[in-house]
Amino acid sequence: MSQAEALYNLQQIDLEILQRRRRLDEIAEILGDNEAVKAAQQQVEDAEGALPPLRVRLRDLELEMQTTRDKAKGAENRLYGGTVKNPKEMQDLQNEIASLQKRTDKLETDSLEAMMALEEAEGVLADQQAALAATTEVLAGEHADLIAEQKQLNDEVERLKVDRQQKLEPVSEDSLKLYVSMRKRKANKPIARLDGDSCGVCGIQQTVATAQDVRKRQDLIECENCGRILAAVL
Repeated sequence: MSQAEALYNLQQIDLEILQRRRRLDEIAEILGDNEAVKAAQQQVEDAEGALPPLRVRLRDLELEMQTTRDKAKGAENRLYGGTVKNPKEMQDLQNEIASLQKRTDKLETDSLEAMMALEEAEGVLADQQAALAATTEVLAGEHADLIAEQKQLNDEVERLKVDRQQKLEPVSEDSLKLYVSMRKRKANKPIARLDGDSCGVCGIQQTVATAQDVRKRQDLIECENCGRILAAVL
């Protein structure tokens, strides 16, 4: 098999994959273009966005509360440990302990409120996720045929990918690089079948010498008009 034929076979697989992917894009656009689903998805995103700051707030309160308790415990140990004898210093420690206890009580209240706010937000998220699932289920019922087609096309693309790997085996590295570089410039058809003595894409008849060179299957010969690689495919 010549390199031109190998590239032509590869191109046929690539065109089949491209065709199915374009249809998949169309289906995805139809399925995604649903205001009810978009609105439900936005509600879920909004509910998710509300959680991080609430979690940070609760964590910060818990950390501060632990720090305050540690400070109070340290002050109590100094006060009741027998090392402090000065009455003023003892009074200062008592005042510090009272202040820290007051701060701890406030932090406990704030933490409880933050926890309740977080639980409420998590409940809102669960409700919005359920609403999205219900809306999506309705959409699935309305577009059952499209969803079935989508699955079939995805299965076909996977099968074609396997076939493509087989078609790649006889293609040399240099030929593949040339093929890839030409695809965009040639509308995904860089390889043209030699139809009689004419290019199978642009339709221009080649010279006898060019057609003969293509049929020899030795080198990569370009169409004299469109520049595509010509392949003598049986």
